[in-house]
Amino acid sequence: MAKEQIKIGLVLCSCGKTLEERIDFRRLEDHARKLPHITQIITCSDLCKDPESHLKGLKGKVDRLLFAGCSERSSLSFPEDRLFKVLDFLGIDQGLFETANLKEQCALVHEDREATTAKALDLLQMAYEKLLTNRKAHSFTEVKKEVLVIGGGVAGLSCAQGLADLGIKVTLVEKKPYLGGHLCQLPLLWQSEGYASVCTSECLGPVIVRETLLRDNVEAWTSAQLVEVAKRNGNFFVKIEKEPLWVDPEKCISCGKCTAVCPEEINNEFELGFKTRKVIDKDFALAMPDTYNIVGEACTKCGECVKVCPTGAINLEAPKETIEKEFGAVALATGYSAYDMHAFENLGYKWPNVVTMLEFERLWAHKFNNKPPISIAFILCQKDKVGYCSRLCCLATMKHAVRLSMAYLGTEVNVYYQSLRTCGRAFESFRREAEEKGVGFLQTEVQRVEQGEEGWLKIITDQGEFEADLVVLAEPLVPAGARLTKMFGVEQDAYGFPIEFQPRLIRPLETNVERVFALGTAKGFKDIQESIESGQAAALKIYNTLKGREQKFVSIIEEEKCSRCGICLSICPHGAISMDEKGAHIDPAFCKGCGLCYASCATKAIRLLNLEDYQILKMAEVAFAQTPPHEPRILAFLCYWCSYAAGDLMGVNGEKLPESFRSIRIRCSASINPDVVYEIFRRDLADGVLVAGCPPKNCHHLWGNDMQNRRFKLLGQVFKEIGLGHKIARWEFIGVTMWPQLAKIIRSMHQTLKEAKSS
Repeated sequence: MAKEQIKIGLVLCSCGKTLEERIDFRRLEDHARKLPHITQIITCSDLCKDPESHLKGLKGKVDRLLFAGCSERSSLSFPEDRLFKVLDFLGIDQGLFETANLKEQCALVHEDREATTAKALDLLQMAYEKLLTNRKAHSFTEVKKEVLVIGGGVAGLSCAQGLADLGIKVTLVEKKPYLGGHLCQLPLLWQSEGYASVCTSECLGPVIVRETLLRDNVEAWTSAQLVEVAKRNGNFFVKIEKEPLWVDPEKCISCGKCTAVCPEEINNEFELGFKTRKVIDKDFALAMPDTYNIVGEACTKCGECVKVCPTGAINLEAPKETIEKEFGAVALATGYSAYDMHAFENLGYKWPNVVTMLEFERLWAHKFNNKPPISIAFILCQKDKVGYCSRLCCLATMKHAVRLSMAYLGTEVNVYYQSLRTCGRAFESFRREAEEKGVGFLQTEVQRVEQGEEGWLKIITDQGEFEADLVVLAEPLVPAGARLTKMFGVEQDAYGFPIEFQPRLIRPLETNVERVFALGTAKGFKDIQESIESGQAAALKIYNTLKGREQKFVSIIEEEKCSRCGICLSICPHGAISMDEKGAHIDPAFCKGCGLCYASCATKAIRLLNLEDYQILKMAEVAFAQTPPHEPRILAFLCYWCSYAAGDLMGVNGEKLPESFRSIRIRCSASINPDVVYEIFRRDLADGVLVAGCPPKNCHHLWGNDMQNRRFKLLGQVFKEIGLGHKIARWEFIGVTMWPQLAKIIRSMHQTLKEAKSS
């Protein structure tokens, strides 16, 4: 839009006239009337109480809005989200809006009315100059209203149910031939954290799966897995391979005649090797979908099953299927797998009567083949060796201890533990009931398990030697979806779990990649009920992301300038950048506008929409117009999330600062290019520059704060070498609650610069 066509509406709010005690609003209004593109001015004292009534006169008369009042970041009554609603009411694009923070980082941190008014004039001018150069926000409305759910356990099933009920089409992909996940292998399930009772998976499993498969909007693909993922035009393009459909589920009536004539028998993977199955069979009696399957690598294709099938459901020449499909969002419900217990040689896992917790579940399911053990020893826990607590082991042990003491009165049950974590009401009740029923609890370190006489096992601890004829090891659990999370560009923590987007407390289930969600035990160990809750919660969050949105800040690339160096690809924390022979490509629908790529591009091929270097410099040019020449000029770049909020809290908590301090709210701290800092000093636009970002391990863009920290360590040395040693360029980790440190830093910089000016 040409500047002569720009029509800006200015709203000045004095917050119940309290800001007028420190700021002369008449001078602000007089100054604004001289600015050529401000065509409407509204002055009020209580905008937050009824903004639509105050601003309805602007409707249709302005195309941009400049608000001068409280902080859009920290205001409790009029924050950014509410401002966006006002913009929608006025019909103004979210990108064509700016705020001048006259309250938290101006009136509340200064006392001298004249100097505070002078700063307010500068803040108003800074916001005005930036608003003139802003562009409309990117709008994402073409997100496909279809969701891919990966993993057919209870979390994935409940997510699919929730989305289907909201009218969203779901494709559910499961690599096993059946749905239900680990729930199907656990014969007894505790019902909830708050009630110490058990239920059976033979009841719940079919119910949960059946309720999912009967949803009209759910299509489930079993024996299938993803082989390729690409992001294009805001959507996910995936390639899925399905194993050959040797048994047609539309024709199979599960009569079992094929199994009866099949000559080949193999280990049953579902039963963890404790039972066998025919090559054509069901994994277990209640497996759903209710259809038989063939283990292809073991099938000799003798054709006996084909001869007896009454419905012609079997085709031994069926090919693999490859399906390509587009989705608007992805739910990673990939569950967990067990740690390889062979790594713990001292615990004797190589012996047949030493089993893992999951293997014990299957032994229990088959009633120990009618030969219950005389003495069972549960050994907890290996968290010190793997680095974390799997959380479910102690709880499952309590469940088993109680049920064993009830079902097998002649079986001795002992629990060997180092730290017993029976958190919650139900599990503490289980533990107490187990103690009452004679279960032994011994706090000790098990050093090793050895074979004894006549098939018994010796459990050697730091408190003595004990015996059992069955040892159950609580195996550490590990996330099972590492390959898939990498395919979608989702970053993982040190243990392989997907990293959630900051702030994790209020953005649960969201990963660092837009519209990719981690749920159930894929994001952290949960019991059955918690996994179902997680899936249901994810459904609503996913549904909301499919509505489309506007994004004020987004990186765009001028491909003709791209040198194809790949730096942007390696540092993007959100998987928004891809690379081909033509260069880098940024999909704006996946970009979170952090600016890491922008500040790192050597050829300036990337632009950060609505926060470009030239806009920052235009603000810097006018930032200190009202500052007396002898006063040190400090310009602080405070990150969008943490440090700007700390800046607001300085005033809220009564900190006082020199009036020659100005701040600019930026995206990630790493979005500030060191070239900009150099240019500010070269042109003598400021005496000190402070850049502050999120605290360590809390960056909203994963590693942006660490990147900028390293840059500034180098920058200080460079400035000294080129003769800018009298200027101060400083970096700090500043969290929201670190407002006292931020205030102290600003005052310290001011004092140092003032002494330098006077010397």
